[in-house]
Amino acid sequence: MPEATRRGGVKWEDFGSSATNNAAVRILAVDDNEPSRYSVTRALREAGYQVLEAGTGKQALILAADLPDLIMLDVNLPDMHGFEVCKMIKTNPATAHIPVLHVSCTAVEPEARVQGLASGADGYLTEPIDRSELVATVAALLRLKAAETLARQQAEFAEVARLELARLNETLETRVSERTIELKAANDSLRQLSSHLLKMQDDERRRIARELHDGIGQLLVAIKLNNDCLGRESLSDVGRTAVLQNGTMVEEILSGIRTISHLLHPPLLDEAGLPSALRWYVDEFSQRSGIQVKLECDPELGRMPAELETAVFRIVQEGLGNVHRHAQSPTAAVRLDVKDGTLQLEIEDAGCGISPERQTEILLRGRSGVGLRGIRERVAQFSGTFEIESNAGTRIKAQLPLDEAQKVKANAAS
Repeated sequence: MPEATRRGGVKWEDFGSSATNNAAVRILAVDDNEPSRYSVTRALREAGYQVLEAGTGKQALILAADLPDLIMLDVNLPDMHGFEVCKMIKTNPATAHIPVLHVSCTAVEPEARVQGLASGADGYLTEPIDRSELVATVAALLRLKAAETLARQQAEFAEVARLELARLNETLETRVSERTIELKAANDSLRQLSSHLLKMQDDERRRIARELHDGIGQLLVAIKLNNDCLGRESLSDVGRTAVLQNGTMVEEILSGIRTISHLLHPPLLDEAGLPSALRWYVDEFSQRSGIQVKLECDPELGRMPAELETAVFRIVQEGLGNVHRHAQSPTAAVRLDVKDGTLQLEIEDAGCGISPERQTEILLRGRSGVGLRGIRERVAQFSGTFEIESNAGTRIKAQLPLDEAQKVKANAAS
């Protein structure tokens, strides 16, 4: 079967196909010498191709507009030179893709071949031409054209795919951006809600502490005074013993109420500031727990916004509470100072530490106990940072920007 190529649209799935159909291929044979043109035309038709004929350069340009699959072009034509015709075909965007095969029986010297190929021709044959060579050359040029067509269509397909991918990326980026904005808004809203809840919790603790001190505490003081009056009366031994026991129980209740009231909201926090409140709490904690706690406060540390002082006090409460419940440590340390506009807090123990698996759950997955979650929320309220280090013992580090504390204070006031 003669060598040929397939003509027509090439689809992506046709890549690598070698199917041919010579009958669908149209070739334009241009030669003013009729016997030569007849010989070429006959050989091509016997190979199964459709053949159009032209005898002048002008006719060749007119028929080239019908976009044949290949043009066999004589060099010496009666109205214009074949090189000029080739150049015009190749410089026309509509016909530039058509392979041109120069054929000549006179321009056979190497200089003519070079000039013909330089004018844009894809091949050059000189007569006499062997029929099998002619057909093979035509088939080779048609294969080259098919490959170029396929490459061009693949490039177009790739460009369409690139544009579609770019569009999808742009859509994805837009969706990601929108989702990021939504998540940020949700996080901001959640943080505001958390901050509001923490403030309500602190206000409620302050109210309960005041009620215990000013309400129940005063009633117990009155009972104690009445009990003292009874103690001065003439009572039986049983009555006197009951009065003494009542006095002892009232003292214990008053002591317990004072402790609970101060733990809920120590008056020193409002009256003297954070360092004084922490010293009282550390001493009270050491007495109750048996854990020796060392407090180190920056001597230059002055009064700060009430919201920040309350948050730090609660963080220390939660941190030492965790030491008491989990660390199995005989000692602990609390350090507090200000550096570069940031309040830096550390709570350290010498206990059993936290396992690496548990640390991963806490830091990466956010799976922590109520105490650590409370600390995290307090720190986030002021856009601070929170770290846990645990090898031999555990260290909690929190950094709270003072300028953010001023913003929180302003928001609370509004």
